[in-house]
Amino acid sequence: MADAASLVLIDPRKIQPDPENVRREGPDDLNGLAESIREHGLLQPLGVARENGGFRVIYGSRRRAAAIIAGLPEVPCLVVQSSDEDRLIRQMLENLQRRELGDMDKAEGFARLRRNLARSHPDIGERELDELVGRRLGLSATTVRRYLGLRELQPAVRDLLADGGLTVTQAQHLLAVADPTRQTELATLAAERGLSAAALSRACRAAIHRPTLSPAEAIELGERDEVPTPIAKPTAEAPVRVPRAPRLDGGDEDDRDLWIGSTDAAPDDGPAMPAGPRTADGHRVFKIKSVSAFADEIDRLARALQDGDLARAADEEPDAPIQLRLVARQLDYVKAELHKLLKQRGWNE
Repeated sequence: MADAASLVLIDPRKIQPDPENVRREGPDDLNGLAESIREHGLLQPLGVARENGGFRVIYGSRRRAAAIIAGLPEVPCLVVQSSDEDRLIRQMLENLQRRELGDMDKAEGFARLRRNLARSHPDIGERELDELVGRRLGLSATTVRRYLGLRELQPAVRDLLADGGLTVTQAQHLLAVADPTRQTELATLAAERGLSAAALSRACRAAIHRPTLSPAEAIELGERDEVPTPIAKPTAEAPVRVPRAPRLDGGDEDDRDLWIGSTDAAPDDGPAMPAGPRTADGHRVFKIKSVSAFADEIDRLARALQDGDLARAADEEPDAPIQLRLVARQLDYVKAELHKLLKQRGWNE
């Protein structure tokens, strides 16, 4: 069996099954595996041998059948040469010695491969690098990013994930909780109570919306399917000076009606400022009512990146990586919806 193997991508429908495969499972088992493959991709290549101008599976028959059910167009395969006796030995060893990689093992492996590819492809961007990792492993870039994000969890949370106390989906929700102590306590309670991913998602949102809640109270709200609405900081904690609401470019009209809420008393050296909801750092909640206002907001975001303001702020905030990843997802959504609107209205170039 000491033969050289090459890794290739093959349509699983074009791989002939092994009629003498030592493993036998029913369709229900395959359906469960197919669902897992749809969610996570096929992480372990099949073993195949060339036969009659095509390929026949040596080991991985179950994964091949499940990949077909899942609709994968291609699967990673190791092409090897072996005798009939070697095939049976390979099948037995593959089933007897196989040990599934843990989620954190996968995450670290993806990160190591990503670093190697970054050195050999220094000119490609972050998203393209994730796609390259996915192509090398037969996975989607989304799956790659999902696992890479696990490495930013707190150590105790990573331990729970490695031990099977938490699932990948649960861990994804915990990433949104920036405070290390609260993230760890929420994860520990979720594992102890066997909380579902959906309930933990609600608990995390409750913890974010109401920072005064204890992790135990947030977990209880999640279990009861309750998520409190965000609350603004008390007025006494808000900054004394509030920046002037942006005006529409090229216009002299007062744009105070774009802000949610009524009007505050005016400061000594300026016009009256709007009241109403504020973000955590005291900024007013701005309600877009015109295309010009929307364009103005996008322009402000672009300038923050171009002038380096965002980069400087990110250097000073420990939770910047998590926040900016969430922002990136929101911007992806904004871009997709904007293109959809343009297409619906027939305004595409």
